[in-house]
Amino acid sequence: MLAVEKDTDKSGPDAQLALLLDFVQQELDRLAVTSDRLQGQIGELLISGGDDLPSDVYQVQDIDRVSQIIHDLARFLKSVVLQVHPEWCIDATHAADNLIMSELASRLRGEQDNSPKEHAPAAVGDCLFL
Repeated sequence: MLAVEKDTDKSGPDAQLALLLDFVQQELDRLAVTSDRLQGQIGELLISGGDDLPSDVYQVQDIDRVSQIIHDLARFLKSVVLQVHPEWCIDATHAADNLIMSELASRLRGEQDNSPKEHAPAAVGDCLFL
C-alpha cells in the first residue's frame, strides 16, 4: 500500500490523488534526508583533504542546491495535498511503469512494503555503487 495506511485503498486504478501525492511527498522527504547526509559526508571529505582542494570544489555546492530543491518540492506537495478533494482519484499504474527504479515503481503501484530498502538493487536499471 502507498504511504500511511488510511481508511481507503490507495493502490490500483482508483487511488485517491491526495494519498498518492502524500506518498510522493514522503519519498521526496526521504530523498532530501539522504541528500543532506551525502552533502555532510562530502563536506567532511573535502575538509579532510586540507589545502589541496581542486579549483572546482565550489561546484560541490550544487549538492546543497539540489537538496534545497528536494526539500522545497516536498513542502510544495504537502501544501498541494491539502487542496486536493478526497473524491479525486487517479490510476498511477501506467505512470509507475515509466520509472527506472523498479522498487519505487512497485511502491507507487502499491505492490510492496512502502519502506525503501537501501542499497539493494531490485532489478535491471537499479544501481548499487557500494
